[in-house]
Amino acid sequence: MRKSALAAVFAVAALLVALVPVASAASLTTTQGAPNVTDDSPTGYFIFHDENGFHLRTHGPKAEHNFYAVLRTTGTFENVDPIRLEPDDTVDITDGGHRMVIHFHTYDGIDGVNFTVNGGDKLHLKLQLDGKNAPTDQIYLGPEGRHPKHNPFTIKF
Repeated sequence: MRKSALAAVFAVAALLVALVPVASAASLTTTQGAPNVTDDSPTGYFIFHDENGFHLRTHGPKAEHNFYAVLRTTGTFENVDPIRLEPDDTVDITDGGHRMVIHFHTYDGIDGVNFTVNGGDKLHLKLQLDGKNAPTDQIYLGPEGRHPKHNPFTIKF
């Protein structure tokens, strides 16, 4: 009796683990090249890479939108350059340069940050929009605006 109950517990645990979404991975080529982010672009995160490094932009037309993101890398974040931030917007580098925390209040414009990653082979992103995980259809990668399969997700390079 105990063996069958224990087996049932393990079966349920295995099923629950299988149902938890794993972070999807995107290749660097998916993000290569800048998207065309304009005033008419939808609300969301726009992430791309070029010869100058990585670029993250947030766009929230009309009403205020709160963007909160945690980026982690096995390398270190360098050349961090915030773009068009308002006084309450922040970009903080912590954990010895391995973690970037972004908090933007985006209104009728575009906020962002440019950065490079020294060393390492991946960039892990967890993106929130208005207090919830951002839906993947509001995350645009590269010039084609591809969506990751999951949020959080990883870009391998």
